[in-house]
Amino acid sequence: MTTEATKTPETWRGSDAAYMAFDALVRAGKQPGVDFEYRPHTSKGTTGFVEADFMFRSPPNLAMQVQEPLHGHHSGISTRGTDTLAKAQLAGYGITLIMLGYEGLVQDPDWLISEALQYRDHSWE
Repeated sequence: MTTEATKTPETWRGSDAAYMAFDALVRAGKQPGVDFEYRPHTSKGTTGFVEADFMFRSPPNLAMQVQEPLHGHHSGISTRGTDTLAKAQLAGYGITLIMLGYEGLVQDPDWLISEALQYRDHSWE
């Protein structure tokens, strides 16, 4: 459930959770198209390179992936395995992948994004 402050616009291309992250990034002073790119519905792994929802220029070598509600419950250990492989693959390119948990985005998106912008991943906590 989103609050009025994070109500997803009808024109948004992506999930409500991705919009919560996008909105928090903008509130943190990050400019889309300048500091980061939002890539809705990416083809993770089909091109040989894992793409994340958010790829950053500032801060450098950072990517963020939104985990949808009940992310870990849908496929259990295989979901965590896929996330771990994605992190490892991007790390090989020098990019830190931060997973943004849905629950964290709902509870305190500004804090979660602030931590992620400092390369701190609180997923699986």
